[in-house]
Amino acid sequence: MKNGYKNLSKDEIYLISRAEYEKQKLITTEFAQKLFPDKNKASRVLVFLTQKGRLIRIEKGKYILVPIKAPNQQWMPNEFIVASLWMGETPYYIGYFTMYNYWGFTDQIPRTIFILNTDKSSKKDISGIRYEAVKIKKEKYYGVQKIKVEDQEVFISDKERTLVDFVSNPLGSIRNFEVALQDNIKNIDIEKFIKYLVRFPVVSVRKRAGFLLEEAGCSKESLESLRKAIGTKRVLTPLDAYKKSRKGKINKEWKIIVNR
Repeated sequence: MKNGYKNLSKDEIYLISRAEYEKQKLITTEFAQKLFPDKNKASRVLVFLTQKGRLIRIEKGKYILVPIKAPNQQWMPNEFIVASLWMGETPYYIGYFTMYNYWGFTDQIPRTIFILNTDKSSKKDISGIRYEAVKIKKEKYYGVQKIKVEDQEVFISDKERTLVDFVSNPLGSIRNFEVALQDNIKNIDIEKFIKYLVRFPVVSVRKRAGFLLEEAGCSKESLESLRKAIGTKRVLTPLDAYKKSRKGKINKEWKIIVNR
């Protein structure tokens, strides 16, 4: 018997063989029950394969198949594929810190895979990697790009949408976004970025981004639509929401307290 099949029962080998033949990365309870109409047998096979390291449990009823040729101790599933399989049919994109690093906006290595989606908020560890599902409103679901990882389709935030998330959630200080913007201003589609900002349903984010874009050298003409999108209310927004102090010079055009 080949090493890959060592300590596996005939039923366990059958499930793995069928899954690999059908190119099924995600193994569900329903899949097992089609192979084994006896529900108790289907459950036992899934449990035993998980215990033997041949399935990785994502959540109840969802498992990732460990390739039979891969030694248990040396195989790790791709994090983006895990995120995609976890979300299933739910609209999602991999974003936040994960994408800040992916697009080169920060050199910091993310310890968590962030998955923004329209269904649930949840945190879990899968094969030693931390995953965090962040529920967002449907109106925030745009600027999504489809890529292929191995042979799996995965959804991520595109470069400009990632920057919108960055100004909204700048990792502890607005300075982090400011540096990323200055370093990448020539490598992004400014027009698209501004359109995304106008669409983003949080006025304070538009204000901060508009102020910093103007500082970075964008013309008043190019920023006109964003300027209109902040409205006419005189509410002042601190540039850095993470700082307790609201002291600073007032920028009347963008209604910003420059509390650097």
